[in-house]
Amino acid sequence: MGFLTVAIGTTAEVKASDAPRLSLPIDCKLGETCFIQSYVDVDPGPAVRDYMCGSATYQGHKGTDFRLNSISQSKAGVGVLAAANGIVRRMRDGMADALSISTRAKALRGRDCGNGVVIDHGDGWETQYCHMRQGTLLVRVGERVERGQRLGKVGYSGKAQFAHLHLSVRHNGVTIDPFSGRKQNAECATSSQVAETLWEGGLAKDLEYQNGQIFAAGFADAVPVLHALERDHLLPQPRSKSGKLILFARLMNLRKGDRLRLAIEGPEGFKVESEGKPLRRHKATYMAYAGKRRTLPSWPPGGYEGYVQVLRGGRVISEMRAAFVLPE
Repeated sequence: MGFLTVAIGTTAEVKASDAPRLSLPIDCKLGETCFIQSYVDVDPGPAVRDYMCGSATYQGHKGTDFRLNSISQSKAGVGVLAAANGIVRRMRDGMADALSISTRAKALRGRDCGNGVVIDHGDGWETQYCHMRQGTLLVRVGERVERGQRLGKVGYSGKAQFAHLHLSVRHNGVTIDPFSGRKQNAECATSSQVAETLWEGGLAKDLEYQNGQIFAAGFADAVPVLHALERDHLLPQPRSKSGKLILFARLMNLRKGDRLRLAIEGPEGFKVESEGKPLRRHKATYMAYAGKRRTLPSWPPGGYEGYVQVLRGGRVISEMRAAFVLPE
């Protein structure tokens, strides 16, 4: 991830029991105000696999991405926290926060990490924090930091397609997956009990493996534009004379074969039901929507409720509800 990355040949087999125990590196509530978008890619070849043999990663990914709902949440200020005690060895600030596109990515020239910090935890262990918000870093090189200390704020500097914190863990320069305690190019596990996590014990429930989640849902008066949703999910609500009434959802880490179900219920028998065909391939991020065009003089006033479900193998693995009231 840019200038902060260190590469050092091979290393002896890592013992997770000798590693520092890591606390959550971001000041948020997992599953509500932040979500794990991508894990470490443990497949050494062209395929991608996360530590649980799932698809919640991408080719060669060397860290864990904790994503926020939107850029507006980042601008409100979400803290980046030291995952363990240590000494700041390297850092960068001053890069602008801007969502990366292909042309801009080429101009980064090895600064993919954006604004960030590297902390040395001793015995060859270090953590790296990337894509931090410009001008928010609170530490300096050589400073000793304590677990949970605020390092700065989450942003979207460097090679970032959404507001998030990328956390890398290394031992003697080699990437380690904090969920398994293993080197990057290692076998994946078939159950969470097999993995020897580096996370401290109290985080077990919060960090439970997820592959297929809804992270936002709401109503809008038009089909949402994805780039606008990345900025903010507070879209204009339907009004009595709006041309459309739309329920939308944003999802991540869907698998091939997953189905999406969206439904709306409202006053005067208003009803929308939609179930899509099985997905033809994995989707790292996805937007779905369902709704109606207005054919009456106005939408009936009252409360509207929508729900979104992800079905995998006929079972609901994630669901979310949204509601709004249309005044008279």
